[in-house]
Amino acid sequence: MTEVSLDRAAGADARIRLREQMVSLITHLVLVIFAFIAFGAMMWMVLASFKSASEIIAKPPTFLPEAPTLGSYALILREQAFGRFFFNSIVVALPSVLLILFSSSIAGFVFAKFDFPAKEVIFTIILSTLMVPPAVTLLPLFRLVSRLGWADTYQALIIPVCVSAFGIFLLRQFMEGLPSELLDAGRIDGASNWWIYRHIVLPLSVSALSALAIFSFLANWDSYLWPLVIIYEEKMRTLPLGLAYLLGWSSRPRYDLFLTGAVITVVPVVVFYSFFQARFVRGVTLTGLKY
Repeated sequence: MTEVSLDRAAGADARIRLREQMVSLITHLVLVIFAFIAFGAMMWMVLASFKSASEIIAKPPTFLPEAPTLGSYALILREQAFGRFFFNSIVVALPSVLLILFSSSIAGFVFAKFDFPAKEVIFTIILSTLMVPPAVTLLPLFRLVSRLGWADTYQALIIPVCVSAFGIFLLRQFMEGLPSELLDAGRIDGASNWWIYRHIVLPLSVSALSALAIFSFLANWDSYLWPLVIIYEEKMRTLPLGLAYLLGWSSRPRYDLFLTGAVITVVPVVVFYSFFQARFVRGVTLTGLKY
């Protein structure tokens, strides 16, 4: 009887392992297919940027350019003010990321390691703002920025996004896992809260800060709706507005210029992610486990 039970248990374990292996195989197969599709689309975009306007719309389409040319890059940088759009996006995205990291780390530190009246209520209110669609606050924010005289300025694109409820949540979750003994040791040695924040909390939170930096950079780099509302002059346009302009700048859209602009837009994102990749994965993993 015991041998029969053991055989049944062994058979059940084998079936469970087989089922897990099949699920894992199917999951990885699906991921590989989607990765191949995404990579193929990216490669086509890059290769198409070296094609002429007529070759892009030719039938049947070709994957590799038959006569590679840099004409689209020269035209887009020389005549379409795309260099200015690129500069504007850099000027907006980098300060926005730095301000978000600073405000989120300060608030996350306070909510994670300090006790004060109504702390949970305030934190809940901050989290509840994540459920508010951005379109709801668009008109009030536009009126406020316009009354301040910030329309068509860099501060109109930077100041409204310098505080992130998601960033506060992410860093608060991470910092709650930091050993309080380290902070107490600093206080015993006479360190101020500001010193503890700068020399203990921030160095230990680099992985979470890197993850937040990537999320924030992508959000600001790809922002379209708010710049579309608050920016009027061509010289203040960011890359998303520039891409929309390239697609509709004439009665016949220039897809060669649009794809070239898309490649120029994607390059900084790839570079930024590559720089923070290792810390990004670790930060997302740690904050996810804590949550």
